[in-house]
Amino acid sequence: MKTGRSFAVVFAVIMLLFVLFVAWYLPAVGQVRFQLDDAGKSLETSRGRERKQQHEYDEVVAAIPEVQAELDNILPLSTSAAEEAKNLKAERKQLRERKKELEAAQNTEAAEGDQSHE
Repeated sequence: MKTGRSFAVVFAVIMLLFVLFVAWYLPAVGQVRFQLDDAGKSLETSRGRERKQQHEYDEVVAAIPEVQAELDNILPLSTSAAEEAKNLKAERKQLRERKKELEAAQNTEAAEGDQSHE
């Protein structure tokens, strides 16, 4: 009877240890699977972002020659427009000075005309 009782105790201890192991193992595996799925989703998201950025980069690189050619065409026009604006400002300044001279001459003539009538 002693062997039957010791077998029952050993069996109970082994079963208890097995139950404790299963109680620890199942949640641990679930958490590891969740972390693995989460890492996989993050990796796929990152790869998607990388593909999108690479596509945008390729579009920009492809557009550079066209934009550079347009810039090469516009730059001389811009330079000439700036020069023309500078010349027009100088001409405006001269015309304003000429206008002041004419107004001063007109005021002088008007003042002389008023004095001669009196």
